Amino acid sequence: MNVERLVAQRMARSNRELNSRPVVRIATSGVALGVALMILASAVVHGFQHEVKNLVVGFDSHVQIAASDPGARGVVASAGLLDTLRNVEGVAHVAMRHERAGIIETSEALQGVVIRGIDSTSMLSRIEGGLLRGQLPDFGSGAGIAVGAPLAAKLSLDTSSRLTLYVVVGPDDIRPRPLRVSGVYETGLLEFDTRHVWVPASLLQDAAARGAEGQVVLEAAGTDGLRAVGQAFGRDERGALWTGRWEGLPADRASRGRRTIALQDLSTDVTPLWIVGQGALADTVHVSWDAVEGWQADVSQGSHRKVIDGYDVWAESLDGMAELQERIFPHIPYDWQATRVDQQHPEMFSWLGMLDLNVDVIVGLMVLISIINMTSALLIIILERRSQIGLLKALGMNDGAVIRAFLWHAARILGTGFVWGNVAGLALVWIQATWHVVPLNPEAYYVDAVPILVDAPKLVGLEIVAFGLCVVAMVLPALWSTRIRPALTMRMT
Repeated sequence: MNVERLVAQRMARSNRELNSRPVVRIATSGVALGVALMILASAVVHGFQHEVKNLVVGFDSHVQIAASDPGARGVVASAGLLDTLRNVEGVAHVAMRHERAGIIETSEALQGVVIRGIDSTSMLSRIEGGLLRGQLPDFGSGAGIAVGAPLAAKLSLDTSSRLTLYVVVGPDDIRPRPLRVSGVYETGLLEFDTRHVWVPASLLQDAAARGAEGQVVLEAAGTDGLRAVGQAFGRDERGALWTGRWEGLPADRASRGRRTIALQDLSTDVTPLWIVGQGALADTVHVSWDAVEGWQADVSQGSHRKVIDGYDVWAESLDGMAELQERIFPHIPYDWQATRVDQQHPEMFSWLGMLDLNVDVIVGLMVLISIINMTSALLIIILERRSQIGLLKALGMNDGAVIRAFLWHAARILGTGFVWGNVAGLALVWIQATWHVVPLNPEAYYVDAVPILVDAPKLVGLEIVAFGLCVVAMVLPALWSTRIRPALTMRMT
């Protein structure tokens, strides 16, 4: 062990006999208080960021995939693409996205909302966990609506209440759907709970009718004749009405461009096909002969349930969103886009990012206060040890060794303060995390108690940097010891 550390240890042991002991206690207490505040600030800020981000992701996935053209009429669902996205590295879950603008009408008021659709792929753990009463709509039956508690209170709604939901399909196309409230939920995000309602995805798909639908009407033609009249419904991606065509007819009965065909002279082995639309959205109606019923036409459900608004992708962690976004791009068409949730809601995430400034300010203040306390304490210790310093110099100790001795002494005091600060700070963090002794108003802060999350690696790094800065700052007051002259101090003694 070198002489500087021996001198520092001797100084620490002799504090009990010197008038500097109260100063050392004050300096140690100031450092401990600063460290405790740093731990609390870091834990609260990280806890708050974690909770609010999870709330936002409860409504919107980490990455949303949709057509780049804002005027596009959705995308065609593909089981192959769904499987491809699920196999991308870092993907935890993939769901089909259904979303439309809408209006809720009750006997008392109107309210604009965002309508979200639920199907078998949806991940709704956040909404299910926030259910206050009732249940989520049954996506199999296509009935029911779940509303947020703030919206329910505003419109005087509760489970089993009736309302009319207007689905906005286009600027001049708004389609009403009478519904009954199946559940009321509350996640804590007032802005989202007030705006978002949840319905079966099939309700949105049926209302939007973005696919093709063909129907065939069988009607009498003349005395004994029967004809099949094809009908086409729906619009293509450009908004133009779909047209239909007959196929499956004998070569001599081609009827290109015609909607009607005669059935009385067709062979019963022939199965005419009325096809509306093209590609993946084509809808086909079969007309066939039945020995008992005669000619029969299927009733089509259309292809509009193949159309979705995009895909929702959840990453394995929030920190991996940017990398996941880059890995997704090669797997989607060139005219699609993949948008992260922080890009969808930049105001929310920018606000959360600004909270890091609070930690930086508190750490800066803690370091500054610790430096001021330690500078005062170290100067007082140096003044009270003038004779000792003079004696050591007279015995041959150089100025550099004296400075290092006082730095070791300062480091011991700082270390003690950091230890007690960690004990106090972590104890307070544990108490709040266990018993939630400090509540919050969820309408203002999104959570009902001060959230706690300790990022151990970051906190350790922060403390190491703070400790290093404090020790380095002690060089300046320690330099004052070099002004002490052995001859003068020995004469005064």
